[in-house]
Amino acid sequence: MAGLALKLAPKEQVLINGVIVENGPKRAQLLIKTDNASVLRLRDALDSAEVIGPASEAYFTAQRCVAGEISSDEAEKILTPLLQKLSAIDLAEACTGAVQTAQNNLNDNNLYRVMRCLRPLVDQEKRDTALVS
Repeated sequence: MAGLALKLAPKEQVLINGVIVENGPKRAQLLIKTDNASVLRLRDALDSAEVIGPASEAYFTAQRCVAGEISSDEAEKILTPLLQKLSAIDLAEACTGAVQTAQNNLNDNNLYRVMRCLRPLVDQEKRDTALVS
């Protein structure tokens, strides 16, 4: 049986196929049985003000697609050059692998996994920006 099991903290919010769902006052587990459902924990979501470089821009674009704000075709048009730009940047070996994996997931039209691949790069981008400031 395919699906996704989400363990939710009290009052945690999740976006599922464009609908925000909030957990009650106790921990809970939610089973998503539909394949390819768009699921995003709101704690993992970026605000547009947090877009500071190519990694966060790519993550935010994938997030917008997962949230249903843009089509996967539109996301691919935006993400392809951003991922190429990230590939051209001299990144650590692990980060280079993450960009390639993100590109493979984009080719498979799995935008949620693109986000998962890019998250470490977004965190690194934030740390690098904080060091410069």
